[in-house]
Amino acid sequence: MTTYISEIIERAERAGFNMSDICREANINRSQLSHWIAGRNVPLISSVEKLKHATDRLIAKRKALIGGIDND
Repeated sequence: MTTYISEIIERAERAGFNMSDICREANINRSQLSHWIAGRNVPLISSVEKLKHATDRLIAKRKALIGGIDND
């Protein structure tokens, strides 16, 4: 698994999201993420960026709903 993917997963989980949530927001197939995690494929940087931005968006939405609690 790439370091970038593991960092995104850790950040998402700390914020209370699972990777299905993140993949849905990023419009990336969950099975594709599984391939990256298992090392069967290497993600494009654009795909990693999609996951990061999706995580950022979901965290921002949650913060807006609950009044700005910071879980970063």
